[in-house]
Amino acid sequence: MKLLWLLILTCGAAGGWWALGAFESDPPLIQTLPTLKYVGDDYMHEFTVIDEGRGVETLRVWVESGGEPVELLSTRYDGTWHSGAELTIPRRVQVTLDLDATPIEDGRATLIAEATDFSFRRNRARVEVPLVLDTRAPRVNVLTGLTYVRRGGTELVVYELDEPSEKHGVQVGDLFFPGFLHPENPKQFLAFYAIPHDSAKDVRPAVIALDRANNETSVPLSISIIESRPTSDQIQLSEGFMRGKIAELVGGDPEDVLSAYLEINRGMRAENAEKIRQICSESSDDRLWTGPFLQMPESKVGAGFAEARTYLFEGREVDRQTHLGYDLASTARAEIPAANDGVVVFADDLGIYGRTVLIDHGLSLFSLYGHLSELSVERGLAVAKGQPLGRSGTTGLAGGDHLHFGILVGGTFVDPLEWFDGKWIREHLEAKLTRESATPDLETPAATPDVPASPDAEES
Repeated sequence: MKLLWLLILTCGAAGGWWALGAFESDPPLIQTLPTLKYVGDDYMHEFTVIDEGRGVETLRVWVESGGEPVELLSTRYDGTWHSGAELTIPRRVQVTLDLDATPIEDGRATLIAEATDFSFRRNRARVEVPLVLDTRAPRVNVLTGLTYVRRGGTELVVYELDEPSEKHGVQVGDLFFPGFLHPENPKQFLAFYAIPHDSAKDVRPAVIALDRANNETSVPLSISIIESRPTSDQIQLSEGFMRGKIAELVGGDPEDVLSAYLEINRGMRAENAEKIRQICSESSDDRLWTGPFLQMPESKVGAGFAEARTYLFEGREVDRQTHLGYDLASTARAEIPAANDGVVVFADDLGIYGRTVLIDHGLSLFSLYGHLSELSVERGLAVAKGQPLGRSGTTGLAGGDHLHFGILVGGTFVDPLEWFDGKWIREHLEAKLTRESATPDLETPAATPDVPASPDAEES
């Protein structure tokens, strides 16, 4: 009799435990990012659903936008009424909304996911994700017409957008030059861009705009590229020069002097270029500069922009590099003025450039001052045109006392000559920066002067 009562009690307890689970009241949990999403042609959204009690039985996902709901997913998971789900670990589910194949019009919509569990109560969970459906690409209206651009030079385009864009500016090959709100007209935008000295002959810049739903528009620009006359020079390397620069830049006295120097001339040069691009990736939204840029007073040009350099050691060619700036020299330890108004964004050692200053002039325009012997400014300082930045020197890969001066647009080196030319700035830039609306351009580029060979061959 006792055994029977024990059996009855045991079965009752087991039944009670089963009933407690079978009728549990905790709903499933649906995890996702419920923030507003902008959706273009197609959109993938991920949900994670779990129920730690009886397990998830069904999951349904659909879209509502005012008309008939559009179902994206409806599934039932394995399990039975008495044992629950066969799998109770989190289930990751991805659904794709293809607007090309779905009869939903652009506008606001809601993505809804609903799950039930295997409880006899059929506990239910629901989440809603707000959407903005947008399959139309931004409209771009380019306001500048035919423009003459010198290879290695800079230009400016003005354009209008009909909707907010996450990214807009000018694409030139693999390079992107960001756009900014026009300083004189809040309904317009502008972007400085470059035709790199080494770009393809058939390169064609285009204004691009990408909206929040990843719809993209690309409008080719009407330009005529003026080919520049290439210049070249030969750099005679000596063992003494190389040992001195190795000691200065990396330290030590290697047995293979040439290999150590070439690692600097190639590897360090590339690292410095990448660091400069990173520094120039952020620029003031305001125009900080005015008028032509100031050339180092009473200076002579030692080497010009995009000069092709062949490095020779013991009568044989050992390397080739391109000089991306102007070498300007006057007297030793000459005072170096800021070429225009701006903010110092770098003032420190920079590899082959030695002690270097970088100034942000706004709207993605920067100037670089290399090989300085001393610095008189620091990062974050606002400077005026003509304000001293430091003194010329031989730091970095300089073989003689001089200033390496560079101009960059969006992190790409361009020919500084144009920025010294007041006529070029007036004709190519000022009208677009100040007038109410842009009109077609029929400018001619600034002339290219003769550039004498460098008196100090061993320099960057």
